[in-house]
Amino acid sequence: MLKGKRIAVIGTGYVGLVSGACFAYLGHRVIGLDVDTNKIERLKRGEVPIYEPGLDRILKKAIEDGNIEFTTDYGYAVKNADYIFIAVGTPSREDGSADLSYVESAYRSIAEFIDGDDFKVIVNKSTVPVGTGRWAKEFIAGLLREKGVKEPEKRFEVVSNPEFLREGKAVEDFMNPDRVVVGADNREVAGLVASLYEPLQPPILITDLPTAEMIKYASNAFLATKISFINEIANVCEKLGADVTVVARGMGLDHRISPHFLRAGCGFGGSCFPKDVKALIHTAKSVGEEPRLLESVIEVNERQKLRPVEKLLKHIPDLEGRTVAVWGLAFKPETDDMREAPSIPIIRELLARGATVKAYDPVAVENARRVFEKELHTHPQRLIFTSDMYSALEGADALILVTEWPQFKEVDFDKLRGKVVIDGRNLWNPTLMRKYCTYESIGRS
Repeated sequence: MLKGKRIAVIGTGYVGLVSGACFAYLGHRVIGLDVDTNKIERLKRGEVPIYEPGLDRILKKAIEDGNIEFTTDYGYAVKNADYIFIAVGTPSREDGSADLSYVESAYRSIAEFIDGDDFKVIVNKSTVPVGTGRWAKEFIAGLLREKGVKEPEKRFEVVSNPEFLREGKAVEDFMNPDRVVVGADNREVAGLVASLYEPLQPPILITDLPTAEMIKYASNAFLATKISFINEIANVCEKLGADVTVVARGMGLDHRISPHFLRAGCGFGGSCFPKDVKALIHTAKSVGEEPRLLESVIEVNERQKLRPVEKLLKHIPDLEGRTVAVWGLAFKPETDDMREAPSIPIIRELLARGATVKAYDPVAVENARRVFEKELHTHPQRLIFTSDMYSALEGADALILVTEWPQFKEVDFDKLRGKVVIDGRNLWNPTLMRKYCTYESIGRS
């Protein structure tokens, strides 16, 4: 029988809230901490502030079992936990480097409440540049030394435990992990962190700190590379009359390649791939390396996001006064996350060319309103968010599919009759579509 451990999770975003709720579901005693008072009040009422399938059920069970609570009080969280997970954002700076200001703030607040009798395991769940863990050990020890704690290095240990959670599948990924990576200079402490996942019986990889940090970046960079690779192949396929979906299928049958992340489309977005590839590029350059492949991954992806607009312009060269429907705003299905979503540059380009945009997404409209706050002010009549997919089509000359939500697969094709349809995710059958509309997809001539 699992004897629950005392865990604090700093940050209640996608990673922190899912990790905290799942740890509590497994029987650990969890305190979720966030500086956002409104978010914490909602969580105390059992409301889930993000869209993540299955999370509401997991969180409800954890609350009913009394295994999770929420607070804005750092002192309470630190004093009542032996393991402190940091799950705050590390957004990109203009130069591509990771902004560690939220992480550093968390370290400072943790150190404020560690005293001479404590031993705390501080676990980096946030994605941080290689070397951050060892820097953090010196930084926190210095803070403790300043406030008079003797032998501060004995009062805590820093561990890297990178997350591999896909938005939209985060609960599933936590409960059925491909692997759990734990990096620490103290192997015994690494084993303690690994034991938190014992009920899941996952493959465990214990490494040193920088290796664990690099595993996270290298994993995301490789997946992003596969996406940019197949998108570049798709663009060549169009010119040569080949079908990229069949090409990808043929490639994926090779077990050395696998079919995963070989779906051509209008590029990747989200909170991880763009940010992590840019951060790895910055890290590589800081040690004198020229990461040309990684730079190309970002370059290809940025171009690919506007590929649907380029295709539309072939059929409607002048968009002034035209209306374009956009289906899908979130960066991927099953999430309301708009970070780095391809829909953002697509809609902004359409507006810049004088088009009216009528956009729909099943769950991301409220987040989209925040992203496009400026455009809604400057173009109130030309950017319209609709309550359903077919309302977006009313009066539209064209449709661009950006996010492949399942409900878009089975549509009333009669409603597309006579329109220009750009399928940015290769969701529909070209032969069928061309019976109803002028149709283009990605990498299928």
